[in-house]
Amino acid sequence: MSYRSLPLVSMDSLAALEESLDGQTALSRGFVGRYVEMWPLRYARLCEALSAGQWDEAKESALSLFSSSVMVGADRLGQMSGDLVEMLNQERQEQARAAMVGVGQCGQETIAELTERYVQHAS
Repeated sequence: MSYRSLPLVSMDSLAALEESLDGQTALSRGFVGRYVEMWPLRYARLCEALSAGQWDEAKESALSLFSSSVMVGADRLGQMSGDLVEMLNQERQEQARAAMVGVGQCGQETIAELTERYVQHAS
């Protein structure tokens, strides 16, 4: 499957998040807003761990990115970070390092779309 076949942001997943929070849209938007704010730190932490050869830290960071991305409906980034976790579990470190350019670009696009279509969207 091509990553491009996945949406950057799944509005259905965001609706499910709101529903899981008893329909509290403001709470959901706040949660997604924190995800947006934390993106630079998450990405930097992952890059640093990979650069330093800290594989356990890299796996933990990639898994954190995966789970948080899935929760906020960031489908493409979720798939990419899930694949990154697999690469690290299979000790394919060079492939994981190479994948970071795509993860970074997808992350930036995802953050922009989440911000525009959800976090700043007036109800």
